[in-house]
Amino acid sequence: MPGECLVTSLIILALSIACFRAKRKNWGYAVLPLGLVPLVVGMGMYAVDMFFSDSFDRLIPGILIIVSLVASCTWIGIVSTILIKTKKLRIPYLAVSIAFDIILSLILLSRYYC
Repeated sequence: MPGECLVTSLIILALSIACFRAKRKNWGYAVLPLGLVPLVVGMGMYAVDMFFSDSFDRLIPGILIIVSLVASCTWIGIVSTILIKTKKLRIPYLAVSIAFDIILSLILLSRYYC
């Protein structure tokens, strides 16, 4: 699972770079928070697999996922108020971005707790 999370965050980074190269810097910055959840979970689970025993396998993933979800949603809210000036674009961006993070977090939680 850490490998898949890191690949997902690399794909989101590639989308952000594509926005920067298309001279859409605001959207390039707006795409970056979407990669926070898979990046934190991927790196965190890789570290857990390497350094901790099996007793932490049920506790640490839930903490990592929830904390990264809260941080990502907060970052999305800040980015939307700073970079996206019109409400016509801000509301769909907020809805889709937060829904993406919540669905991804639920998928990751189901992997570790079901």
